[in-house]
Amino acid sequence: MEAEIFTKKTSHHSRGFTLIEIVITIVILGTVAGILVPFFSAITHSPDPVIRERAISLGQAMMDEIMAKRWDENSPMGGGPICTGESPNQVTRPTLIDACVTTATPTANLGPNETIPEIRINFDDVDDYNGIDETDNFTDQNGAASNLPGYRRQVAVRYIASTTNTIDQTTDNAGGNTTDTKLVVVTITSPLSEIFRFVAVSCNI
Repeated sequence: MEAEIFTKKTSHHSRGFTLIEIVITIVILGTVAGILVPFFSAITHSPDPVIRERAISLGQAMMDEIMAKRWDENSPMGGGPICTGESPNQVTRPTLIDACVTTATPTANLGPNETIPEIRINFDDVDDYNGIDETDNFTDQNGAASNLPGYRRQVAVRYIASTTNTIDQTTDNAGGNTTDTKLVVVTITSPLSEIFRFVAVSCNI
């Protein structure tokens, strides 16, 4: 009789988990995972807003610098249109004081055209910035350098139609004659491989 009782007790204590216990365990683990996964995801991506903000600042600073410059190397100090054949006053009012004074930089020559050294501190017109391509190391207009690993900054300046056509990329006049409007595009690539584009238009006025 004693041996039989011992056998029953051994059998009772060696049994596995019941279905209810397994279900409860799964529910608990699922709940914990639902709490922890977003937490770890937030930790992983927490630098993202800082990276994006830095990319935006890098692009906006360059665009502000460019748009503060003269329209062309030949633009008179204080402003005023120069000859491209696009402005109405160049065609109908050529003898007035605000008529064009000289010719614009040819399309093929857009880019730095300052005396040596051709550094940004000497840039004085919009198209001097055409072709800038910086990676990891960046300078401001005073020549001060900063290191931002993983970032890239590019600048493109081109003439676009400015009369009867809509100003957009379909009217790209990069291979043709000069017009009265320049399209400025600053492109920033962040360490996250995100691309930010800043677009502005500079007119011959």
